Amino acid sequence: MFAATYWVHTFDRLLPASVYGKTHPEYYAYYNGKRHPGKATQWCLTNPELFEVVAQRIDSIFKANPGKTMISVSQNDGNFTHCRCEKCSAVEKYEGAISGNFIHFLNKLATRFPDKEFSTLAYIFTMNPPKHVKPLPNVNIMLCDIDCKREVPLTDNVSGQEFVKALEGWSAITKNIFVWDYGINFDNYLSPFPNFHVLQANMQLFKKHNATMHFSQIAGSKGGNFSELRAYLVAKLLWNTNADVDALMHHFLAGYYGAAAPYLYRYIRTMEGALLGSTTALWIYDSPVTFKQDVLKPALMKLYNQLFDAAEEAVKADAVLLKRVRIQRLTLQYSALELARTESVKDIEQIKRDLDLFEQRVKEYDIPTLNERSNSPVDYCSLYRERFLPSKYKSIALGKAVKYITPPTGGYANKPATTLTDGLFGGSTFVESWIGWEGIDASMVIDLETTQTIHSVTSDFLHQLGQWILFPKEVTYSYSEDGIHYTLIEVHTLEEDRSVQVKFKGVRSTLATPIKARYIKIDVVATKECPTWHYGVGHPCWFFIDEVTVL
Repeated sequence: MFAATYWVHTFDRLLPASVYGKTHPEYYAYYNGKRHPGKATQWCLTNPELFEVVAQRIDSIFKANPGKTMISVSQNDGNFTHCRCEKCSAVEKYEGAISGNFIHFLNKLATRFPDKEFSTLAYIFTMNPPKHVKPLPNVNIMLCDIDCKREVPLTDNVSGQEFVKALEGWSAITKNIFVWDYGINFDNYLSPFPNFHVLQANMQLFKKHNATMHFSQIAGSKGGNFSELRAYLVAKLLWNTNADVDALMHHFLAGYYGAAAPYLYRYIRTMEGALLGSTTALWIYDSPVTFKQDVLKPALMKLYNQLFDAAEEAVKADAVLLKRVRIQRLTLQYSALELARTESVKDIEQIKRDLDLFEQRVKEYDIPTLNERSNSPVDYCSLYRERFLPSKYKSIALGKAVKYITPPTGGYANKPATTLTDGLFGGSTFVESWIGWEGIDASMVIDLETTQTIHSVTSDFLHQLGQWILFPKEVTYSYSEDGIHYTLIEVHTLEEDRSVQVKFKGVRSTLATPIKARYIKIDVVATKECPTWHYGVGHPCWFFIDEVTVL
């Protein structure tokens, strides 16, 4: 459909910053006082020379792909990276939306190539439509609802209503709309995502507002939460948005899971009810830990496991059906492991057994990844044993208060003073356990309450590029007996990491000769600004620290 697979986020592919950035920085977005050529920055769309270069590039692509008539000319996958130069700002002010510049640019291309169709994203900062310019008929608007919560239909919560307003605005000025919908937890594929009850209402909404094309990004990874069922239901709804979804669900479950179907149906509906009965939102970057007090609370986890026990028993004589049930149960097993690591009091031997079984199953069924970042579930099991199971050594900082010389950013400043010393290590999702700072260096002091003999100091940091979380540049440990005069322990320099995988880094100082100290000071030199290769180029980035261990 799309020429040369130019699908979405094509700016850098069409005009690579690695090729043009140094010689033509004026092609790229201006903000924070300078141009920002980079892999994820946007173009300066009012630059006439840029337009001609892009038009020539597109002409060559179509000539090299005869028979193809559509191409995506769309923003890079970076947020707040649009141009604020004088000309671009003037257009944005006139149109009342950042998308104004994009539509003016796409319309020029559509006029230059009237026999071709141009798709562009209405995504994050370009979601809202312009006030004056209208997309030409051969300009396709790919409208994305990525920032919306999913526990109810889009019409029924604040984030969804913002999207609906944008959808209504676009549908008033074009009939060429392609909706990109999300039904997946990008950070935790192997966790429940109970949103079946919203699929039909959302699809009906899209159809009502001139969406003629639709893409559902829904748990396509093997082992994801009812991936096959989701694909089936969405496919059926594409043909008929008024289809009987409950009947379709029964039909698929019976055909795919056999005698286990009634138990899995009850599992799905019970979890949906628990979500609707709670006040917790369903987000596409969430952790099972978010739901530990409601959807995944102990009483419900017990019921879910009973239903899966019954489902496995019902198909135990059929190896194919049993495998399908057990693959689906992985989401519940993973959730249980994630919940267990957040508990101060836990049955360690049972957790080890659960972890062993989970590892056995993900290997047996060849489950490829836990998340969009390609973290291996097998690696997760190894990491869990190393990171989340209790060490034989007890930290002398356990439960001790942390004084922040530099207050954490936003709501992180309100977390308990012992968050970094509670013995519970943060997981792959920044929404729980971690303490974060955005765009600044930071310092903190742990008061051990009495003078102690210290052999080592370790602090843990999170790396998650997709959420603009980068390792710091430098970590320094110092110690003191009076809290005033500090002596250096060690300075650690951390290398830049461009990996998309979620990572943890323990920065450890081991003392050849033990010291006596009451206070441990940690100074962090943050990366502070997203580099040119990052999604947020030129904008503040975060660093997150969780557990501080003193032995």
